[in-house]
Amino acid sequence: MKKTLLLSFLLFAPLLVVQAQFFRYGVKVGGGFSTAVGQDAPSDQINNLAGLHVGPVLTYEFVSPVAVQAELHYSMKGFVYDNFTRDDITVPETALAGDLRLNYLELPLLFKIRKAALFGEAGPYMGYLLNINSDVNTVDNLSDPPLILEHRSFSRDDFNSFDYGYAIGGGLILDNGLFMSVRNTGSLRPFPKDDLKQRNLAWQLSIGYLMPARGASNW
Repeated sequence: MKKTLLLSFLLFAPLLVVQAQFFRYGVKVGGGFSTAVGQDAPSDQINNLAGLHVGPVLTYEFVSPVAVQAELHYSMKGFVYDNFTRDDITVPETALAGDLRLNYLELPLLFKIRKAALFGEAGPYMGYLLNINSDVNTVDNLSDPPLILEHRSFSRDDFNSFDYGYAIGGGLILDNGLFMSVRNTGSLRPFPKDDLKQRNLAWQLSIGYLMPARGASNW
């Protein structure tokens, strides 16, 4: 399967280069919400965490309504433990509570289709974990409010350095290069190094600017 995809890319890449019109480059910034999903991320014990993202954008536009867009941005992901319990992590009558933030350098590679001012986008992304910030405590989950027993420390070594997954979304772009987009990204790899099955899931709202095209386009 991999050999077939690679061969197809090598066959069609020269045709795309011939039809290519121009590059456009710019920058985007935005915010959103992320959480953890998976077998060990029950929705009643894991909450969303707000985060920011920012970085440059490079788009390669073709004669047809198709473009390829690469981005490189700093992205803040993570989640909030809400009395999270698991037998091999917490002792009886205790739970984890607090924020766990994972900061990534991400490289999405997206295929885009545009009709007038509207566009849709989809493709894979790869991420590299730069650092983490945690404010997680072990609490007595029988008390109300929960009593903090101790601080639960995490380090970058507790998590996988590389992440990968999908990105899909859409938005609106104006003739002057200003754009707004909404995107959903989902990891296909658990981020803890131990046997926890937890993956990143995020919704992002972005605004940005692309340098105007140098010539007429058929988009």
